[in-house]
Amino acid sequence: MHHTTNPDELYTQARTVLAGGVSATARLNAAIGRPFYIQRGDGAYIEDLQGKRYVDMCISHGASLLGHNHPAIVGAVQRALEHGIICSYETEHQIALAKRLVEIIPCAEQVRFAGSGTESMMHALRLARTATGRELLIKFEGHFHGYADVLNYSWAPPLHAAGDPHLPQIYPESSGMPGALTSTILVLPFNDPEALEEAFAEHGERIAALALEPINYDSGCIPPEPGFLALCRKLCDQYGALLLFDEVLTAFRMHLAGAQGWTGVTPDLAVLGKAFGAGMPISAIVGRHTVMHHLRPEGTSELSGTYLAHLTAVLAAHAAIEIYAEPAFYPCLLENCAYFYRSCAQLIERSRVPLRLQWVGPRFGLYFGIDAPVRNYRDAARQSRAMLRTFVAGCIARGVYFHMAAHHGFSGVHDRNALDLALNAIEGALNDVCHAHQ
Repeated sequence: MHHTTNPDELYTQARTVLAGGVSATARLNAAIGRPFYIQRGDGAYIEDLQGKRYVDMCISHGASLLGHNHPAIVGAVQRALEHGIICSYETEHQIALAKRLVEIIPCAEQVRFAGSGTESMMHALRLARTATGRELLIKFEGHFHGYADVLNYSWAPPLHAAGDPHLPQIYPESSGMPGALTSTILVLPFNDPEALEEAFAEHGERIAALALEPINYDSGCIPPEPGFLALCRKLCDQYGALLLFDEVLTAFRMHLAGAQGWTGVTPDLAVLGKAFGAGMPISAIVGRHTVMHHLRPEGTSELSGTYLAHLTAVLAAHAAIEIYAEPAFYPCLLENCAYFYRSCAQLIERSRVPLRLQWVGPRFGLYFGIDAPVRNYRDAARQSRAMLRTFVAGCIARGVYFHMAAHHGFSGVHDRNALDLALNAIEGALNDVCHAHQ
């Protein structure tokens, strides 16, 4: 294979050796019909193969909350390498990181690290089933909890296969998942207190866990309605089920204590990911000691792996948390959020494009073709993918990278200059949408 900087040529090469031409399904950007190839990331920017710079409004799907190539993260990885690429051994550093999490995450009395969010959620569910002696999982439609067979249901079902909005069909999100697993899961609409109370009244003694994204970023950005999380907490307590927060996207996003700090509701178990590692591959299960002690070697629920808590990722995560914990970090980030969303709302209004913008912290959803508030997945699924595709392609053409995804966002190192460049591109792309779809 010859070296090329032509992305279409590169994609042609990729398809001969990489399954589907990508290293992960989500890396194909449907707005440009191929992956977006980059050669470098620095701060709020990424650079394509020709050396053109783009403001990054995907930001590693939310993982790089400190932008790309942050000196503190680079320094932490270099320090880890000086120890000799420690793999599959314990050091003092895993203990130090766990102690830090116990200090700042409300539900964290004990910690166990893993790699991806998928991995941690799979183990967290098995742990919940061990701790309760029950098997049934309740999850909400539109909430994504990774790709493990036991959890990979109903996060983006096509409406024709989704069933009754009040009692959704259980929809497997991949082929090859054993049909028998559907008997272990119940899918409910989000922000529907009545449906939740009915499910607990009917199945309460069988429910091991209620799992949810406390802010449903995987459907764009759908916050819980007032009192809904408190109801989740109350019902779990009443029926002896565990409340499991999937904080893969919400951890450290808008508050040092993540969604637990933002909502004031404390789960029994939580999974932290993405921003936790600031671009390095690490996640964590944190929870009450009475639940966590069921993990082996103390208990009987398995969670192990050669690469877990790799020192490069552990030191990077610890360095990231120290930056998040600086007194100015969140006030500055939230001030930039207020500026960006206020400006963005003005552009949307001027453009006359029907578009609902919803956000919490530096992560947001754009719902094209929708004017009313989006309260659940069924609302979100009515959006126009064609308009989003036009918008994303328009932004990329103007030097701002959006992914063809449900949620978008920026980092703590996106300054006003980067945000202004993004706003200029958004204005032009909305104009494209107006001309192409009105």
